[in-house]
Amino acid sequence: SHTLQFMYGCELGRDNSIRGYEQHAYDGGDYISYDPSTHTWVAVAPQAQNTLRKWNLDTAYLQQARAYLEGECIEWLRKYLEQGKAALQSKPPVAQVSDRSSRNGLATLSCRVHGFYPKEVAVVWLKNGEPQPQETSLSGVVPSGDGTYQTWATIEIDPSSSHTYTCCVEHASLGADLRVAWDKKPESNLMLIVGIVLAVVLVCAAAGAAVALRRRQAAGYKAAASHDGSNSSGSNHGSDPCVKGEQRAGV
Repeated sequence: SHTLQFMYGCELGRDNSIRGYEQHAYDGGDYISYDPSTHTWVAVAPQAQNTLRKWNLDTAYLQQARAYLEGECIEWLRKYLEQGKAALQSKPPVAQVSDRSSRNGLATLSCRVHGFYPKEVAVVWLKNGEPQPQETSLSGVVPSGDGTYQTWATIEIDPSSSHTYTCCVEHASLGADLRVAWDKKPESNLMLIVGIVLAVVLVCAAAGAAVALRRRQAAGYKAAASHDGSNSSGSNHGSDPCVKGEQRAGV
């Protein structure tokens, strides 16, 4: 058995530009599609050449496809937009920045932008305030399931550098660019703590040594003072008479 799939629809831009599309797939692979710029069918797979020739020769089918995609489909779309105008008003995006370790000591910064409508959005990483479009990796814009859209932008950096990185978002709902800076995590302060502890230990040890030295000096001084005092006392006792005798002799 084989599987045939197709999808079709139309888009209405903010500048009222219109675009219709119709695509067919065969057994899970792209087969043939409608080109709105040339209003003809284009073969995506080599096997579609016979179908391509047949459909492009069928002018009635070409006119029917164009009339629906650029006419009736757009009319219905305008009606739906008018009916859901309140729910489909522009909604500003929210941006969140995170980081994770990458290969070779590098880090990957991620900017998740979500909650915005309409779908068109521009996201780029800034390095020291300068856009980095080549280094910024973008994901597709996908629905969030609540009528809004979301997307991601990543950049790989050297986390040890002193550069600043900022996620910059442009959207029709914003009066100015939305910018969210990467808050670089401070490096581990383990060595600082160890250094402080060692310094405190050394200061305490030095203070203890100084106290012990002073105590020893004080003890030695007292011992010396006690020894000198006994000699002096004997000398005084022995000299008193001499002084007195001298005094008496002088008398």
